Amino acid sequence: MNRFFLFLVISISYSLFSQNDHIKTDIKLVVGIVVDQMKYEYIPRYWDKYSEGGFKRLVNGGFLAKNAHYSYYQTSTAPGHATIVTGTSPSFHRIIGNSWYDKKLDKNIYCVDDDRFNPLGTKSNIGKKSPKNLQSTTISDENRIFTNFKGKTISVSFKDRSAVLSGGHTANGVFWFHSSNEGVFVSSSYYFNKLPDWVEKFNNSRKVDEYIKTWDTLYNIKSYTESGSDLNNYEEKFLGQNATFPYDLKTLSKKENGDTDYQAITTSPYGNTFLKDFALEALKNENLGEDKHIDFLHVNFSTPDHIGHKFGVNSKEVQDTYLRLDLDLKDLINNLDKKVGKGKYLIYLTADHGATHVPKFLIDNKIPLKELDLRNSLREKDWSNLIKAYSNNYVFLNKELIDNMEIDYEDAKELVKNGLKEIDGVYEVYDINDNNYMFSDGYYQSLIKNNSHPDLIGDLVVFLNPMYTTRYNSLGSSHGTPAFYDTHVPIIFYGAGIKTGYSNDIINVKDIVPTIASIIGIGAPVSTTGKIISDAIK
Repeated sequence: MNRFFLFLVISISYSLFSQNDHIKTDIKLVVGIVVDQMKYEYIPRYWDKYSEGGFKRLVNGGFLAKNAHYSYYQTSTAPGHATIVTGTSPSFHRIIGNSWYDKKLDKNIYCVDDDRFNPLGTKSNIGKKSPKNLQSTTISDENRIFTNFKGKTISVSFKDRSAVLSGGHTANGVFWFHSSNEGVFVSSSYYFNKLPDWVEKFNNSRKVDEYIKTWDTLYNIKSYTESGSDLNNYEEKFLGQNATFPYDLKTLSKKENGDTDYQAITTSPYGNTFLKDFALEALKNENLGEDKHIDFLHVNFSTPDHIGHKFGVNSKEVQDTYLRLDLDLKDLINNLDKKVGKGKYLIYLTADHGATHVPKFLIDNKIPLKELDLRNSLREKDWSNLIKAYSNNYVFLNKELIDNMEIDYEDAKELVKNGLKEIDGVYEVYDINDNNYMFSDGYYQSLIKNNSHPDLIGDLVVFLNPMYTTRYNSLGSSHGTPAFYDTHVPIIFYGAGIKTGYSNDIINVKDIVPTIASIIGIGAPVSTTGKIISDAIK
């Protein structure tokens, strides 16, 4: 009988513990890692050369979504970062591109510009930034609210838009790199009146100069069999030098007046390492993950995007960048183990978009890709004066001119629509006010609708043939289309609350946020339309 009661007590205690375990969490820090322009294929492609402590540790010890995609048209940096942290599409969070034409203001708007605030840490005007255009809360905003603003949010990147949008509205600190001749991390008075002392100390240390050095391959270049030849016809020159290793950054970055052009570090893998160093300083000096309130650290690696644009997907430079980034991730994770503790942190890693191969590379290898300079094509048309602006695939008609010409608006719109459809490479042109478009279940239409915010929508929207690129006679890789190569990115969850495994199912990038919210027990952002990835949760 005594054994029975003992067994009953143990069973009840275990049951209560299990229930409590599903409600409470030991997580102290969530680390969101976004790698700019990382195609999913970079994981399997370079797998054999990765270390055991970086990408392999995350994949083997975490959950990998092998078929994750964006579900909207304009696959670029700003919409990607906004979608990741809000759990919804541009049609709700309003960041439809890196910039856009605002028909009410009749001008182009950069996504994070805000003249109400002043730059911090620089004499330039690059710090006049805020998240005012982001029309949703973010996952870390919701955590700040949930913890009565005791949980911190820090966001770091080389790009202002990546740092600002990831940080959300309530961040304690948002920092990005200002290259030019300064080479410092800067911020905006939106967040505080002056840079924190630790940031000024980091800038004054001139640690950045340690990375203005020779960039050669991490391993023997002959072992880089996963990429193309070192010298080829598909890469841009790097600071005047032909695109071939090694690169003496100290010499190449030197200006005529003797100043250093720190843009050199943004187009080398040392930029990733330098950002990692800064993120670790933030981890230490902001005391992230040291109390009972969950903190967020957003680390946005922008350098791979700069390198991809210059050298292309198939380059030795891109391969070397990811092999070195792998070691940066290893160092970051090891520091999380020591400072926060194993089982006390949660990581998600993804990308803001993918990338295509260099068009000329595909054409030379018998892939029937074609190039289209649509803006130039529009200038050649006798009806082009009816168009006021073309932005993010939207066509805005010049209604004032149409009225003065005494042309019926619908007739003018039909003329432009039919003219656009005759341009080689234009797949279809949709009328925004056409109910057949707005309520269609078609895949392409859904991509456009998910990129269409009511405030910023045009009169017509142009959908290009997937086998056409909007670039013309250009080198390096790009993105910004709804094609598979631009929408397909990795999603990896690792750490506390995560089940080891993988999924081949189609998963939307906007599903990251509700999954994280479920694990740490907070509400998702107000506009979230993503779904919880249950297979990733213990």
